[in-house]
Amino acid sequence: MKIDRDRVTEAFNNYVAKFDESDEMIRLKKKHTVKVATNADEIAGSIGLSSEEVDICWLIGMLHDIARFRQLKEYHTLYDAKSFNHAYVGCDILFKEGLIDSFVDYTVEDSRTLSLVENAVRWHSEYRIPEDLDEEEKQYCNIIRDADKVDIFRVAIEEPVNNVYSVTRRELLDSEITPEVLEAFYEHHAVKRELRKNMLDIKVGFVSLSFELVYDKSKELALSQGNLMNIIEDDYTNERTRQQVRDIQRELEEYLKE
Repeated sequence: MKIDRDRVTEAFNNYVAKFDESDEMIRLKKKHTVKVATNADEIAGSIGLSSEEVDICWLIGMLHDIARFRQLKEYHTLYDAKSFNHAYVGCDILFKEGLIDSFVDYTVEDSRTLSLVENAVRWHSEYRIPEDLDEEEKQYCNIIRDADKVDIFRVAIEEPVNNVYSVTRRELLDSEITPEVLEAFYEHHAVKRELRKNMLDIKVGFVSLSFELVYDKSKELALSQGNLMNIIEDDYTNERTRQQVRDIQRELEEYLKE
């Protein structure tokens, strides 16, 4: 299956044009998509994949969040729990509704490649990928998951979290870290969505993604974007919360140095 990057980019832009591009959140997700595709390209290249395999990783990046635009239009939120599983719906849009046809041409011989793409899109935002995937499937999943996490760090550094998630500044500053979220951080793994109760939990969840990065290039890209500790730095109203945040920053800094 030959991937024409110009065609894919045009198809993506044409699809997004169906939504309200004056909406800041639509613009944010559009930029995120392009950044993730670029990250996937760099990560795939860093581990010695062929040019064709790198193209597949780039394509997955361009497709991974395709359902976010419908999610924002219909539900005005990025919370899957308050709308739909954007990864699963993305697979439906691409492979059941047929949107994939506008991105690439394929034949029956390309069924394996299409399966790799669909798997990677479906599992890119799950807490863990299925254990029964084969090694090639896991590799594509891990590349897109790393690429996505790296740009989540960028967004969290550059964009105020309360703007992204449509909460007030006061709600953010009054937040306290849920104990189970804090526990997950110190266990050095991602925070499950159902544990996160407020905006500060989400920010702690962001930095906890550092523990999940698979590839050295991913870590390099993440660190090159700015100080990850700044993601949770803020003027919280509760002194206990401020101390917890300082402790988290110290723990994260020591981990990243390693």
